[in-house]
Amino acid sequence: MNYSPAIVVVAFNRPKNLKKLLKYLEKASFKNEFEVSLVISIDYQDSDGNMQVRNIAEKFNWKYGKKRIIAHTKNLGLREHILKCGDLTQEYGAIILLEDDVLVAPSFYEYATRAANHYSGESTVAGISLYAYEYEELGLFRFYPKNLGSDTYFMQWAASWGQLWTDNQWNGFRDWYAHKKDIKKINIPDRVKNWSKSWKKFYIAYLVDQDKFFVYPYLSFTTLTEDLGTHIKSDAQVNNVFISNMETAINIRFSDISKEELKYDCFFQPLERHVFIESLGKEVYLSFDMFGTKSINDIRAEYVFTTKKSTMPIQKNSNKLIPYELNLIYNEPGDILVFSKKNNLSENNSILGKSKLQSNFRKKNSVKNMLLIVFGKVFRKVFKF
Repeated sequence: MNYSPAIVVVAFNRPKNLKKLLKYLEKASFKNEFEVSLVISIDYQDSDGNMQVRNIAEKFNWKYGKKRIIAHTKNLGLREHILKCGDLTQEYGAIILLEDDVLVAPSFYEYATRAANHYSGESTVAGISLYAYEYEELGLFRFYPKNLGSDTYFMQWAASWGQLWTDNQWNGFRDWYAHKKDIKKINIPDRVKNWSKSWKKFYIAYLVDQDKFFVYPYLSFTTLTEDLGTHIKSDAQVNNVFISNMETAINIRFSDISKEELKYDCFFQPLERHVFIESLGKEVYLSFDMFGTKSINDIRAEYVFTTKKSTMPIQKNSNKLIPYELNLIYNEPGDILVFSKKNNLSENNSILGKSKLQSNFRKKNSVKNMLLIVFGKVFRKVFKF
């Protein structure tokens, strides 16, 4: 398949955001493309901000192909708006969806297009992410996906900060979504299940239920402005990441989807798999819970590598090696992680336990920076700076 995806911008009532994103799109590289369609989809709101967004969209000159504005006449809400944008895959074959709080790297289009074409025959690939996580979304722990020398890995987590869908990938989700499955019965994080106004929780449930994956880059091709919006209530700057400054993505090396070591679940943990444990002298089927974000009921394997307490740990390990699962493989001694049978675990819900967990799995300078940020905000609020 040879995809030439349309760029679909999701806008609402943030004129500054839209203007900035369009500026970044204008400066991006489209050297090898004859024509790139741009669609600006604007949800309705009776407000000055919404009117300004429409004016910016109408005045913007897109020099790389056809520009189309979809101005909705009633308010859809974010979930329905994203679903309607996803349906545009039926017209364009593939789309790159960008919400208006996203900024793009120069070679974002080439990366996304090459990834779509490379994985087009893989039925277990359900989307392409342009964003690369530095901190996972469930507990804001520093995330280190394993790298075997290529430029992509796989995760059962739907991308929402710059993503590509092909028509086949989107159709698979839409067919599943139409059956209205009860996501409470699917093994995804409770926090995700409780998200409101979210299309993403359904896509994550779809990935898990159907054993599919998003493709993720190690180096990001998008970042966030982190301005206030439907799901962002404060400017924390946690999700601002370094983006590729490459003018071309021609040398991107795509990983093989069959590489089990490069697959991650919806808890940002290595996917359950068979692992040889030297201290046992055998392979065991193992679940990973290295950030403690899984409840015991979420753990399906007999054995687990976790930060939870165990009454009978088989071995205790450090977190010195990165990625953290290497501490189990090489049996790095310590008292932070334990290898145990699931039946011997207990939850660690104390404030002290959570504080220790955050300290151990967030880089010390990151914790320090977070404390400085919090202190600065309190200081400014009290003294009205």
